[in-house]
Amino acid sequence: MSGGHYNNHGYVYYQVEQFADELEMDIRNNSRKNEYNYCPDFSEETLQILKRELHNIRRVATLMRHIDYLYSSDYGEDTFAEQIKLMG
Repeated sequence: MSGGHYNNHGYVYYQVEQFADELEMDIRNNSRKNEYNYCPDFSEETLQILKRELHNIRRVATLMRHIDYLYSSDYGEDTFAEQIKLMG
């Protein structure tokens, strides 16, 4: 599978996935200073919101990839529907 129908956007779902990876790392390192000597130290309530939204961001990236595969003819309609159903 290759995708590429929306290639003018440079496989943007990979960029969304990368954003999610970086956000996850920032959440884990919340109480540590970074290379700029900055430590966000967000509250547990804020971290819970970020974790919830991290899940949503990853879900959107996956959905974008499935849609790209559909429009690139890597998926047929049945496979697309099955993949979306598996996402819950």
